[in-house]
Amino acid sequence: MNASASHQELGRFIVTFQHVETALTRLLVLMAKADDEAVRILVNELQYSQRVKTTDVLFARFVDLLCNPDYTAKAEFHKLMNELWKLGERRNEMVHSKYASWISVEGRSGLLRENSRLRASKGAREEEEEELLPESFAEDFRRLSEALNELERFRLKVIDWLCPDV
Repeated sequence: MNASASHQELGRFIVTFQHVETALTRLLVLMAKADDEAVRILVNELQYSQRVKTTDVLFARFVDLLCNPDYTAKAEFHKLMNELWKLGERRNEMVHSKYASWISVEGRSGLLRENSRLRASKGAREEEEEELLPESFAEDFRRLSEALNELERFRLKVIDWLCPDV
């Protein structure tokens, strides 16, 4: 495989991540029980981390207002939102890094991801480097897939709560 395969996986990660953002918006629209377009307009102005936090808080309120609140679901959802926040951090690292072509000691082509961060608490700039072969993205895709499946499970749960007799 050449570097283009790693480029493709990087692109696939970014596009797949957009499905997470869409799923969050769909869940927010559903829980708001308001004009869908109005909710989408408001959500459109939220950065990803704000969208995650808003969805977490709205879900908690939604559960609290149920006749029989499911506090286990509330805790599970909060855990999912924490995972989505971490995935968002990973996405940001990927999007805001510099990339160079790289060849492993085995002669395989990939990408070298470089990123630097300012650490005010340490008074320093930290350099981060990651070697990316196509298979390096497997864990990221596993986490994204699990998160998307969980978001869908909660979306269906909200529909059941909204329409218990259907």
